[in-house]
Amino acid sequence: MKKYNISNYVRYKEDVKRSIKAIKPKRFIDYTPEELKIIFLPLVENISRKFATSQEASGVMSIMDIIQEGSLQLCKAVNKLDRLRLMQSDDIEQTLKSFLAKRIRGGIRRAIDINRGTMRIPEHKLNEMRKSKDEKMVLCFLIAYF
Repeated sequence: MKKYNISNYVRYKEDVKRSIKAIKPKRFIDYTPEELKIIFLPLVENISRKFATSQEASGVMSIMDIIQEGSLQLCKAVNKLDRLRLMQSDDIEQTLKSFLAKRIRGGIRRAIDINRGTMRIPEHKLNEMRKSKDEKMVLCFLIAYF
C-alpha cells in the first residue's frame, strides 16, 4: 500500500467530501470554473494513485506531492476549457473527464520527470521510450535515470 501522512490525507478527504456536498447539482456546462475544480478533485486522486511512488519510479515525489501536482494541473486545465466545443459534444461529462484526465496525467508525468534525476531528457523522447518495445532503449532509459 502507498504511504500517506494519515492525518493530512484524512483531512484532505473530509474537506473534498464537504466541498462537493456544498455544490448544488446542475448541468456540467453551467458550473463555474471553481465548482469544476472541486467536483473533479476525486478524479485527480484516482489518477494520482495509479502512479508508482517508489523511489526509483517517481524520484522524490510522495503520493501527496503527486496529488498536489495533479490538482495544480486540474486548475490549469479548467482554465483552458472551450465551453463552445464542450456544448457541441454528445456526452459533455465524458468529454470533460477525458480532457481533464489527459492534462492531469501529462502534468504529473512532467513533474515526475523533472524531479527524477539530474539528467534532463526531452519529453517527446521520454514518451517515445515509454511506448517502445525495444529492450535497448528501455535499458538506456533506466540507466539514464538511476
